[in-house]
Amino acid sequence: MNSKERVHLAFQHEEADRVPVSELYINSPVATKVLGRLAYTGWSGFVRCEVMNGMLIQGRGEEFFLQEAIDLVELYDRLELDTVLIERPPLKDFTIPTPLDDATWRFEDRENKMYSVVHFDRKTDLFHTADSNFHQGGIDEFERYIGILEKNEIDLDRYNWSQAEYIVQKCGGRKFILAVVEIDFPPMSMGAIGGLFLEAMAFRTDLVERYLDYRVRKGLKFIEKYASMGVDAIFDGEDLAGNNGPLFSPGDYMKYYAPRFNMLSEAAHRHGMYYLRHTDGNITRFADEFLLHSGFDGYHSIDPEAGMDLKWVKENYGQKVLLMGNVDCGKVLHLGTKEDVVRDTLRVIKTASPGGGHIISSSNTIHSDVPYENYMQMLETVRKYGAYPINI
Repeated sequence: MNSKERVHLAFQHEEADRVPVSELYINSPVATKVLGRLAYTGWSGFVRCEVMNGMLIQGRGEEFFLQEAIDLVELYDRLELDTVLIERPPLKDFTIPTPLDDATWRFEDRENKMYSVVHFDRKTDLFHTADSNFHQGGIDEFERYIGILEKNEIDLDRYNWSQAEYIVQKCGGRKFILAVVEIDFPPMSMGAIGGLFLEAMAFRTDLVERYLDYRVRKGLKFIEKYASMGVDAIFDGEDLAGNNGPLFSPGDYMKYYAPRFNMLSEAAHRHGMYYLRHTDGNITRFADEFLLHSGFDGYHSIDPEAGMDLKWVKENYGQKVLLMGNVDCGKVLHLGTKEDVVRDTLRVIKTASPGGGHIISSSNTIHSDVPYENYMQMLETVRKYGAYPINI
């Protein structure tokens, strides 16, 4: 049984030969040790800022994005992971950043009078948008941006599909291929836009409707494109909850989000694809709405640091929605001993794997602070104890 077949059975809530194992992202520090060379993978600040921005400035953007795909395929093959993720495609017309200092870059769209300033912190390997036209312009700038989006013809020919084509060519038929769809529903992952979106939910609901409708139109086009390429599932994942619960009421979720998620899910299903949805945070207070009324086939993260109880999720939703995640990457994989990693990995397998419907992974990503040795211990534990039938 190959990886593609194994994951398809998991989505059908059936047991395969073993529990599928994968990660959405593996940051460069761990990937570099696996490959024995600098790996352009994950969301390492060093790779995304110093390496990528430097190559964009040198006119080598195409080279960077192709190498990213090459590294990703080689990494997932060496680790024998069962899924592989196609990241959102870059535009053919790369925005060339302007360095402001050795750790800060400005990206500017002069035509639309938009900009962002990205800062990289070498101590943490993290980066963030320190300033933008949205920081300065507030809700009026958000409204202007929506007007710009609505004039956009959503021309997929503007995008560079070389990464996606390479991954499909190398992995099609043997690995289960996920693809990020440019849905970008706020609020958490979008910096200043996320805050403005929440403000609009309180005071300008017309902007909420217009923005989300545009994102659905764009998402539907991406779904069609990936279906034509032979992708197995779509993925998106802006956080809709924090550690204390959802960032808006269940009623607002059902009004604004659920109908649009269902439109995207139905489109994916028409093309024979699944829909895997990520959110961090504690979803308990809107779990029915999120997991039963949105059309999702899978739920990723199951955030242990936010208090998500994997046993409760499995018992109440595991027969309807595939579960992926929950091995604690915030504390156990990051700060724990190898023995801690074994215990937490066994906990997740024992709780979620019986009966199928489970892909084991970290509770978010293999981020830059996860020690290589701990991640290897997690994978070794899965290989040793993850064969069906589960007997722990």
